[in-house]
Amino acid sequence: MQDPQADASALPLPLLTALDGDHLEAHAHEAIRVSTLGADGWPHGAQLSVGEVLALDAQTLLVAMWPNSNTAQNMRRDGRLTLSLVHDGALLEIRARARLVAEQQTALGLSVFRLQVEQVDIHRAKYAEVLSGVTFRLYERDAAVARWREQIAMLRTHVQG
Repeated sequence: MQDPQADASALPLPLLTALDGDHLEAHAHEAIRVSTLGADGWPHGAQLSVGEVLALDAQTLLVAMWPNSNTAQNMRRDGRLTLSLVHDGALLEIRARARLVAEQQTALGLSVFRLQVEQVDIHRAKYAEVLSGVTFRLYERDAAVARWREQIAMLRTHVQG
């Protein structure tokens, strides 16, 4: 069931806070599923961490991607994608369009994409609460969070653009 209270073109405020780059440890185990359209016409899935996404406002995200990944190639070619995650007891599906902003960022040579949110669907059931989506355990949590801080700092340099 779709949440009737939600603005269909904007991210919910609590999600903006979760993706503001200041709460990495609190969300270090959560993955955001990104789905793009492959060159062969089939859906392609990947995962992002909170250390690779920065919410600028309710309709704009910056994302750091491995430049040669299938996801980055699909975003360069087509630009359409869907982000899926569990938030506030519901499944969120965020449709967006991606535009390349910068390449070769940080020592990892990451590409930066600006995502313009077009539609947010909040799927909530009256009879159940969604507790989790894709999650992971970091083998070297401190090193990962340190790298994420660097990536978020880099994303913040691309706010204009």
